[in-house]
Amino acid sequence: MGAAFFIVLERDIDGVDTFIDGKALSRSIDALDQAAREQGVRPLSEFFSIDAEEAAAFLEGEGADMDDIELPELQQFSADDGLTTVSALLTHPVGQSEGVQEDLLECQRLLILAAEQKIDWHFEIDY
Repeated sequence: MGAAFFIVLERDIDGVDTFIDGKALSRSIDALDQAAREQGVRPLSEFFSIDAEEAAAFLEGEGADMDDIELPELQQFSADDGLTTVSALLTHPVGQSEGVQEDLLECQRLLILAAEQKIDWHFEIDY
């Protein structure tokens, strides 16, 4: 099946579908992060976070002993910061490859809307 990256906004935007496929981003994350570093922008993988309660529930479901694990707080990022990275990646050959470009354009669409409404965001991973 594989992993897929998706955007989580800190609050909903009425009438906006936040679905992105995200599978191409997942498959290409190492190359995308390298391209971001080459262009002097924050790598996509640095925009990942998860709610500590959700992470704990997942880990407990996998049999982890949560007594020994301290989970970080959820981090939210500005949409403008995400747009800087996504826009830079769209100009790089890695960001123009099949599937990746479509995912990045969907990210750009959502982050533009989020920036207009000053809504923060983060990436999560679906397995």
